[in-house]
Amino acid sequence: MSKRTELVAEQLHKLAADLEGLWIAATHDPKKEARRERAWTVFSGALAAVAAVAARRAVSKVWPILTGEEPPVARPRPARPAQPQPEVAEQQPAADEERVPTAVPSVDG
Repeated sequence: MSKRTELVAEQLHKLAADLEGLWIAATHDPKKEARRERAWTVFSGALAAVAAVAARRAVSKVWPILTGEEPPVARPRPARPAQPQPEVAEQQPAADEERVPTAVPSVDG
């Protein structure tokens, strides 16, 4: 008889699992679940960023007390040397434009 009760128990477990699946399918909206998961991801990411900033500020206040030194900070990047600009050739006036001298030579003897 134990085989019969084991068989009935197994069938009842399968029925319970099927009913649970049916209940979940009937009461849960996949789009809503996906939206909730995305919201959770955004919320946890924002909370992690805020926690990182708060931890950095707290450590920068505690560091001088513990070591007596200023906290090390990220060093600014060295400025890159300026790229030489290509020289622009002077524009020649068009043939029909009047040429005006830019500097008048001095006639001081």
